[in-house]
Amino acid sequence: MEEIDLLKGRVKDLSLRAREQGYCTHTAFLSQSEQALFFSFCKESGSLLKREYCGAKFFLFGGYEEADRKRIYFLPDYESEEEEKEKESEGESFLLLKAEPRNIRFADTLSHRDFLGALMNLGFKRECFGDILTDSHTGYIFVEKSIAEQVKDELTKVKHTDMDNSLLLPKDLPLKPRFEEKTIYIASDRLDNVLAEVYSLSRRSAQEVIASESVFVNGMTMKNNSHVLKAMDRVSVKGHGKFLYLDEAKPTRRGRLVAKVKLYV
Repeated sequence: MEEIDLLKGRVKDLSLRAREQGYCTHTAFLSQSEQALFFSFCKESGSLLKREYCGAKFFLFGGYEEADRKRIYFLPDYESEEEEKEKESEGESFLLLKAEPRNIRFADTLSHRDFLGALMNLGFKRECFGDILTDSHTGYIFVEKSIAEQVKDELTKVKHTDMDNSLLLPKDLPLKPRFEEKTIYIASDRLDNVLAEVYSLSRRSAQEVIASESVFVNGMTMKNNSHVLKAMDRVSVKGHGKFLYLDEAKPTRRGRLVAKVKLYV
């Protein structure tokens, strides 16, 4: 409860500053569950559909459109979302750290968890970092500009691999999200039905995943098994991955429904 109150107080303060003092404000990088909490605050105040909170316009951004960890930006009246995103892509307040093995021949296979563990062992806070992407050896880490040089100098080893680091602009992220389209046959558009088909789970297992609060739809925690997915809903499932529900299901001749999803791999 204390964490919820702290986040609520923080976003209220930032939104009021943007509205009353006329400059853009933003949070630290937030997890999907924290983003979901913010959306619940907006829903309580009746401002979610207007994309406003405490009278200030807002948007979420994490360096690229498919990012999981994002900041919430609150805008003054004169500034647009497009203008602020362009500034951030040019390195206004965060940068992209490229951490690559000094000698690829002796490099470990490195995962998101390896890079995150190395950063946490150095004493940095998770909120200072956005997504961590890797091609199995090189890591690309979105990092607050205020500590970027320090991270660059101190992240000398990940696992047993010596690293060489450089700083890039967020817009220069070379890794593009990879995905594959999958056709699924379902009894209905219910969330539990879709999860079961997408991840080859039993319906009971899908319901257990939902009950564990591990499923996010458009950034919001979803605990309702019977929630009906709509075209272009973005679904993220802890431990399984994420997908885009491309279109509403259409009936087949045999009475079932067919739909397509875009699975991120």
